[in-house]
Amino acid sequence: MFRPASARTLDLIARLNREQRCNFLMASNYVNPSAAKLGYLLDDLVPVGPRGPRVTYLLSSGLEALSAAIKLVRHTAVRDGRDDGGWVLLLDPSQRYQDFMDPLGTGTDAALIPHVVSAASAEEADHRYPGTPWAGVIVFREPNTDLTDPRLRELLRGCRQGGGMVVLSCIDLELTGPDTFANPVEADAVVFGETLADRQVPFGALTMADEAQKIWRNHTDCFAHTSTYGGNVVCAELVLEVLDQAGVVSDRHRKVMAEIEADPAITVEYWGRHINPTVADMAKTFNLNVDVRRAAGGRLTVGAGRDVIDCAGGFGSNLRGHNPPDLVPEVLQRHDPDHDYFVDLERKLAELTGLAHGFPSVSGAIGNHLAVTLAALARPSRRTVLTFRGNYGGKTLFSLNLSKYGPQKTESVADAFRPYYAKLVYLDPFAPDAVAQFERVAGEDDLALVWFELIQGASCQMLPTELLAAIDRLREERGYLVGVDEVLTGGWRSGTHYLAHQDVMRRADVVSLGKTISDMTMPAAAVMVDAEVYQRANETDPEHVARLRYAHHHNLGAHISVHALEAMDPETVAGHQQAYAELRTALDAICRESKVLGPVAGRAAHMRLTMAGRGLSFPQGSVPHTLLTLALADLIFQRGNVYVPLLAIRHRVAADPLDLKDLAARIEVGVRGLTPPMIYRHALGCLLGQKSALLGRLLKGRGATSQVRAASTQGASLTHS
Repeated sequence: MFRPASARTLDLIARLNREQRCNFLMASNYVNPSAAKLGYLLDDLVPVGPRGPRVTYLLSSGLEALSAAIKLVRHTAVRDGRDDGGWVLLLDPSQRYQDFMDPLGTGTDAALIPHVVSAASAEEADHRYPGTPWAGVIVFREPNTDLTDPRLRELLRGCRQGGGMVVLSCIDLELTGPDTFANPVEADAVVFGETLADRQVPFGALTMADEAQKIWRNHTDCFAHTSTYGGNVVCAELVLEVLDQAGVVSDRHRKVMAEIEADPAITVEYWGRHINPTVADMAKTFNLNVDVRRAAGGRLTVGAGRDVIDCAGGFGSNLRGHNPPDLVPEVLQRHDPDHDYFVDLERKLAELTGLAHGFPSVSGAIGNHLAVTLAALARPSRRTVLTFRGNYGGKTLFSLNLSKYGPQKTESVADAFRPYYAKLVYLDPFAPDAVAQFERVAGEDDLALVWFELIQGASCQMLPTELLAAIDRLREERGYLVGVDEVLTGGWRSGTHYLAHQDVMRRADVVSLGKTISDMTMPAAAVMVDAEVYQRANETDPEHVARLRYAHHHNLGAHISVHALEAMDPETVAGHQQAYAELRTALDAICRESKVLGPVAGRAAHMRLTMAGRGLSFPQGSVPHTLLTLALADLIFQRGNVYVPLLAIRHRVAADPLDLKDLAARIEVGVRGLTPPMIYRHALGCLLGQKSALLGRLLKGRGATSQVRAASTQGASLTHS
């Protein structure tokens, strides 16, 4: 997928590091000039739809962008009442994605991703799938693709007449100039991948026509597809530079982009117009679009020199802090493109996890898909995957199955992206009979994998110890695999071990890792499996296992990751954990004295403040709870200079003890004297806003309800990526 890092790439990342540019902050919801410039440029370059503005979702891979496109066409079909099975055709001459959809070759109904099929040509599609009501057709464009073929035109015409959408995929089309962005099939959306970054960094984009994207332009569906690393500054800036080198950036473009870079108000205007209009409105309403001038360690400099402690941390991506000072001399200036750094990373992760074999990824969501695929290959005679309500696994085509009953409401109709994987069982881990329910499912012979987050990201609630004990106790007897999503909890964030679950149970068979191994610089993730899983998967399909091992191999990202891990020696880790224990003691004392705070949830460097007090005790995820949480978080930000969206404390793992003492003191200032009525008044002030357009909508009776709904879904989206 990736080429060796060029001197230009290394120099760009070094410059951004030295300038202390904020790279990751709030998953896909980080309003920043780099993403705004790229969204504006793609709006101008990509001719989709008769009118604009065109919206582009920025992601971490072409595969994620393809997933988003399939979700878009399926959601559109469901909304329009065309519930014909969500059939999507990939017109892909190489059929490179069919193993991704159905790694065991079980057929379209039983596949990990059902009803997504491939054909090399329109003629083959007509022969193999006659009369299929396509929700969407995705045409993969290559240099020799004949987009004027009459059979292709007839196929696309039939898709449109049936209400389906047409998507053009340029994932593997090399950037050669303006012709790269042509849309000869008049597609409703265009998918781009790593080639737009000259295969230098993980990147994907889905550019949608105004009419196509409108289905997601509301306060629920605007979070239908997000990504932890989407829209990060490093990748966006590199794509902008590659586009400039390709000669597609004009003086007119440069003038507008200079204005976007120079003025925060123009930044949010263009980001809202071309990246995510609804999220931009909500960010302005709830003061989430902070103007970050510099980011270093655990702190942000915002506005006119205001010093802020960052507790968003790329939503758990922060291991050593923003812009590690040793990155340039120790990594970027010493990087050897001929050396395989993933071998080093695999060795280091094996040492930390006890799992012998690694598979690189570029995001936790893709990593979770790889993890489930490897488990399926290792247990080919079984089909059932068991997971838990409240779990979050991402928003790509399979990972969304693992998030389906999580806290996030990201679609306005039930099962908007159907069909889902057919053999997935969901249990409520906090039900009184959860252990008995689990034992019943485990007693069947079809259970292949039990998959969970140890500490659920939104609530910071740990799965009950008796349930974990049952999972551990029956694994050999019943023959299922145990898989743990450590994307958020791993990296010493949630326990004394590198993997949090090893504090309370035996090591899992399959583990996905992410976030912290990015070192706040490069999108990165990995899957680690034990020797038995690796061997069994290889016996089932050695070619596919090899593809999974190398498809997302990003050598520079692996170098950054292994360097960050090697900087965290055991003595250093123990010191950080002690500092976090002291922070917890301080926070507990603050909460006991506060009239608005309840007990702290979570543990170690993965905590969350909760609300308590008269009028504040609403169910988590409800509209009033989320609205009041946003209001309290903003009050702490304004009064105490702590950026703590949704009250989640995900400061850098390798925290300076003095920073943590300062953090506790600032939170105490932020909540000092606060009462429930004050939070209500502030929430009302946020809803009323300061902009006349919003006030006008409120006075007409349309804005208040939509903004309350916005608060609810904003809270759900911000908890994980």
